[in-house]
Amino acid sequence: MTIFQAFLAFSLYIVIIFSFMQSHILLGVGAVLLYTLKFSAVALLPLAIVLDGYYGAFHSVPVFSICAIGWYFLSDMLRSTMNIVQSRYE
Repeated sequence: MTIFQAFLAFSLYIVIIFSFMQSHILLGVGAVLLYTLKFSAVALLPLAIVLDGYYGAFHSVPVFSICAIGWYFLSDMLRSTMNIVQSRYE
């Protein structure tokens, strides 16, 4: 990972945190999509747990954690499918 990629990952992570904390959902979803395409969705799982703790959602349904786990499985499945299709046409 180069310095630029590390800076991009850190910047996107901070944008995701503050956009969801300030209720800018569309910006947060866009940053999550970009982060997932560029990097892995594994790093978003602890972030979702922290955001659920910030909103106090552990006493009810932890929405961010459930969405992050679902997004991780979906993105992992789509990433492996895209790699299979790409390797088939190379």
